[in-house]
Amino acid sequence: MNRRGHIAALVLLLSAVAVVIAQVDISEDPPLPKPENGDVSGVVTPAEQVESLKLVSRATGEEYEAKSFDAETGKVVFEYLPGDAVYDVCIATTDGRAVEGIDLSFVDARLIRLAEQRRAELGVEATPRRNFTADDAEDIMRFVDDLEDFMDLRRVLYIAGWGGRATALVELMRIRDFHADDGEVIWRIELWYFVYHSNGWQRVANQNRVLRRVRTTPDEWAKIAVEYRPQLSVTIDEQGACEPVNFEIPSEIDPSRGRPAGTNPQLDTQPHILGIDEESPEDDMIVL
Repeated sequence: MNRRGHIAALVLLLSAVAVVIAQVDISEDPPLPKPENGDVSGVVTPAEQVESLKLVSRATGEEYEAKSFDAETGKVVFEYLPGDAVYDVCIATTDGRAVEGIDLSFVDARLIRLAEQRRAELGVEATPRRNFTADDAEDIMRFVDDLEDFMDLRRVLYIAGWGGRATALVELMRIRDFHADDGEVIWRIELWYFVYHSNGWQRVANQNRVLRRVRTTPDEWAKIAVEYRPQLSVTIDEQGACEPVNFEIPSEIDPSRGRPAGTNPQLDTQPHILGIDEESPEDDMIVL
């Protein structure tokens, strides 16, 4: 074919492509509707033990003060909060304890949900889902235990799993020279995120959320008293609706859920595990 023939063939091909494109309905996805704002309300008892209350978003770090709190009934109201979001109720008690909710959702859970909704709208097959099992939780705990880093002690408080994704609430401590007169304690509470690949569980890099970070003397560190309760984590949906929070402050801190004051740095506790998809054996470690 000579040059003129090549040009003619190219023109015909481009014309055919133009016809096909013209027959395709090309349009942009409509913008996502803005979630409606909502309120969080509930009752915290005993009311006389409440020193203060606030809401916190672990995703943004934003804190919100209560609109009202009834010191007799314990009824609390937080108003006009952004919707389609998770918030943790944080209680400071009159005896110096902190009892807080813990958002154990995956780091980009909202984006994953929106992506799955869009796939369904387009008729695209959903992403294959695997079961999250007790073996998966064991693998994540082993990962944390075997990690070699700046910290001396690592303790998993919670693990929540969703198929190939998981969140862990981890206590970290550096206690070298802990008993020295001039020693310091470095103590943190962090949320870690994990994804499952063909070769096992891997921690998502640069996505940990630091809830608490303390560097102080051993005596001051020993005064810390904090625990985390999933019951104090609330969701405002896209329509601004939220289930009420009704919570009774425990009489003392559960070491498996946090750090009681005056305890040994190395606590022997088992994590609370949520999201097991298979029938689990009778075991104190499994809390569904």
